[in-house]
Amino acid sequence: MKYQHIEKGTFLFRPNRFIAYVGIDGQEVKVHVKNTGRCRELLREGAVVYLEKTKNRERATAYDLTAVEKEGRIVNMDSQAPNRAVREWLLSGGLFPEVTLVKPETAFGESRFDFYIEAETARRIYMEVKGCTLEEDGVGFFPDAPSERAVKHVKELIKAREAGYEAYLLFVVQMDRVDWVEPNRRTQPGFAEILQEARRAGVQIIARDCLVTEDSMEIRNPLPVYLSETDRIPIPLLEWYDQGRRILPWREEPTPYHVWLSEIMLQQTRVEAVKPYYDRFLRELPDIASLAEAGEERLLKLWEGLGYYNRVNNLRRAAKQIMTDYNGQMPEDPEELRKLPGIGSYTAGAIASIAYGKMAAAVDGNVLRVLSRVILDDRDILDAKTKKSVERELLHVIPAERPGDFNQAMMELGALICLPKGRPKCKECPLCGFCLAYRKGCMTDYPKKAPKKERGIEEKTVLVIQDETKAALTKRAGKGLLAGFYEFPCLPGKRNSEQVLAYMRGLGFTPLHIKEIGEAKHIFTHKEWHMTGYCVRTDELADQSAAAGRADFIFVEKEEIEKKYPLPSAYAFYAKYLDIRQGADAVRYSGEQASALFKPG
Repeated sequence: MKYQHIEKGTFLFRPNRFIAYVGIDGQEVKVHVKNTGRCRELLREGAVVYLEKTKNRERATAYDLTAVEKEGRIVNMDSQAPNRAVREWLLSGGLFPEVTLVKPETAFGESRFDFYIEAETARRIYMEVKGCTLEEDGVGFFPDAPSERAVKHVKELIKAREAGYEAYLLFVVQMDRVDWVEPNRRTQPGFAEILQEARRAGVQIIARDCLVTEDSMEIRNPLPVYLSETDRIPIPLLEWYDQGRRILPWREEPTPYHVWLSEIMLQQTRVEAVKPYYDRFLRELPDIASLAEAGEERLLKLWEGLGYYNRVNNLRRAAKQIMTDYNGQMPEDPEELRKLPGIGSYTAGAIASIAYGKMAAAVDGNVLRVLSRVILDDRDILDAKTKKSVERELLHVIPAERPGDFNQAMMELGALICLPKGRPKCKECPLCGFCLAYRKGCMTDYPKKAPKKERGIEEKTVLVIQDETKAALTKRAGKGLLAGFYEFPCLPGKRNSEQVLAYMRGLGFTPLHIKEIGEAKHIFTHKEWHMTGYCVRTDELADQSAAAGRADFIFVEKEEIEKKYPLPSAYAFYAKYLDIRQGADAVRYSGEQASALFKPG
């Protein structure tokens, strides 16, 4: 877009919105200002301005003020220039290839949009253009003055989108050297709010800067539009992640199976605790097919010590479904992934984004904590509606070229830096420059959580029953808490030694010795076990098979328990009494044995 007959002048003063006085060749000249905005930061006394001489000799003013110099660059301030430049840009295929129609000033509902556009594959598009001349510290702001008209236009764009049209709001920054664009909350908070609503409705909100000269303005480069602090996260977050991300086995080879397995293991479990389990599980069951064929007890033994054991049962069920319904290939689509047992929105988002590069949000507690602090979100993060809303909001933020890295970086930030309670490392955080909680010093007030119900307490008496070198185990029911696991025989309540001995004799055992071996506590999600333990030695010379049968006990050697029988970590205190390696200790020991096999010599 070009002007004709440009002259240079010096700005003097502006008595009202429509005219200004400019010095030209030593003369004070009244000129027309082609922008009714305030423009106070641009039109300062002594500023160099550019004027287009009018062809209409009957006009009261002979010049239109079109541009001004600011900090070594030229800013176009002609309010008609954005539409003229955009029309040229659209016709040249700048935004939509194969444009067939560009129609200015087209009515829709109660408004007139700047453009109606038709393009390839029957695309029908309404576009509203907003010129941006307000810049502060490299940030473009719109509007520079209250504008209910701008709010109305955005509302109409939402209606156009609901009517089946594509809808675009384009900010034209009438200068260069701007880093991003934001709604100006100081002058028009309602405009910022309606933009958020518009984006959720599917309105595309975009920005371009311009190459501006004394006599021209041309649409140039795309700019980010930040509607909230959340929008500012990707660039600093990914820079931080690239500089020091943790080297983790599932990251180095992020196949769908590896990502799935690691994410299930990492639920409620620390990374360092998961690593040896992950390695051992893959050695035993290297792919989905082998997982689908594995027996229950083998799986529980591989999972022993990780807790939340329903996870591994769901793993096997999902593997079987993948083999049956998806020909052994894990689906890519998050909606399909959520059809698999044990895969919720978080795990589906992680698999889809990390393994397949799909645009999907993976929102866990770490991510919710980070975002609640960045934007001072007062919503309860334990409310499913909050999580669902955050997932939708993040879809507008996740960079299309790196969705998996973005999700992993957010989780990593929450795990290592934006820590819960009183331990956040804010000075090391890449988001501290715009984190509202950090700015206000209220990091520990977030996230917000509704009070949890108190856990119920269940008293148990654990019996470590020894018959020579063997110990008694019994198998838990196939459903419910710790389904399918083996455990030491237990009695409900807190029993004394006389009651334990009476119980043993009642079953037909011959107890020789009883010893109290201490109290232990294990915490589940909704209950606590408070346990009292006794070691009972029975008479190995007596035939006690009938008693064992009545009690549904089996007597097993210690080595067999370690290798074959899955024993939940709830009983770790009493397993150690028998020197049984369990969970992480067993994994570590088996890993050491495997390493020894490959040592030279």
